Amino acid sequence: LAQALLDFNLFPPSVRFPQPSVGAAARMPAKDTDRKERHSDDPKSSVNAPPKKAGGGGKYTLGKVGDSSGGTFLDGGDPNFDPDEKRIDPDDGTAYKFDELAKFYKGKFTKQAVAEYWEYECKAIPKKRSQKVKEGLKGPTVAESVKPKYVVKGSAQKAPGKKLIDEDLDTDGPLAKEVAAVIPYFPYKKLDKFYDIQGLLKHPKLLNAVCAVMAKRYRKMGVTKIAAFEARGFLFTPVSIKLGVPFIMMRKDGKMPNTVSSAPYTKEYEGVASICCQKDAFTEGDKVVLLDDLIATGGTLCAGIELVKSFKAQVVECGCLIEIKALKGKERCLKAGAIAVWGFISDDLMTTAGMMSENYVDDGKP
Repeated sequence: LAQALLDFNLFPPSVRFPQPSVGAAARMPAKDTDRKERHSDDPKSSVNAPPKKAGGGGKYTLGKVGDSSGGTFLDGGDPNFDPDEKRIDPDDGTAYKFDELAKFYKGKFTKQAVAEYWEYECKAIPKKRSQKVKEGLKGPTVAESVKPKYVVKGSAQKAPGKKLIDEDLDTDGPLAKEVAAVIPYFPYKKLDKFYDIQGLLKHPKLLNAVCAVMAKRYRKMGVTKIAAFEARGFLFTPVSIKLGVPFIMMRKDGKMPNTVSSAPYTKEYEGVASICCQKDAFTEGDKVVLLDDLIATGGTLCAGIELVKSFKAQVVECGCLIEIKALKGKERCLKAGAIAVWGFISDDLMTTAGMMSENYVDDGKP
């Protein structure tokens, strides 16, 4: 009644009704509005990260939940790092920022694996430049503006690593030809052509690119362990680091404790030898890649295949930097039980003769 009288101005101006207290107002229900909740279920919400396929990670099996993190990560303090850059994840074809991708794969893969995946598999989106420089505007360039007047000794930035293209992954592709050109051959150990892999080690960017090719190749195979042969096979330890899987040494007998040995085999050069690995190197069901610098007759690789099979593990591939096809080592390895054999460079490309001194002597030992 009082409200009705008030609405019709039937009370004199001097009459005032008490207003609700602040506490009472706080207890009053909030007015219903059409405002959407900020953390909505909308997949295009700017707050929530874009959705991913159910299960996450798709066909990529770089690691598993609970794996210890390690290795390097993208440096946010690097002036070349753009936090707003987006790249397309080949797993679902959606563009993400690096932080969004890293947040999703956190706990599934190691930091190093995520960084390698971003660097070598996620496709960059070209930036659109719409800003036009006004004509007649004079002044220093952007590069000149940010260039420090004084540079501390030893603080110069390193040149970026080699960027891979799809063709670089192919046998005898552009990268393979570039690598072949820096590996010389010598008459050594009674061979007309002994390929000296030291030439590749003089070019760290090329070595890293080769290891990146191998890591990319084996990332999708579900490999659980990388094994390599003493001694030149040990040069490919970065492959296991990039994949975040253990590296197993296959060594000559008597070089490490607690081992199991292979049957004797004939060496590529001369003589008979056997290899060994530690008794806990592999477990039943392991998917193993055997790596070496070169496959010739395949004797060493076949001995490794038999060792892996003795653990009831599987050799998914024998991978080598150089393959001498005429010696048919690939066929021997497949017959021994390897699922596949892959060589990055055919010996047809190995045409760089080493520089020999006048008094060069073949002093190679078996």
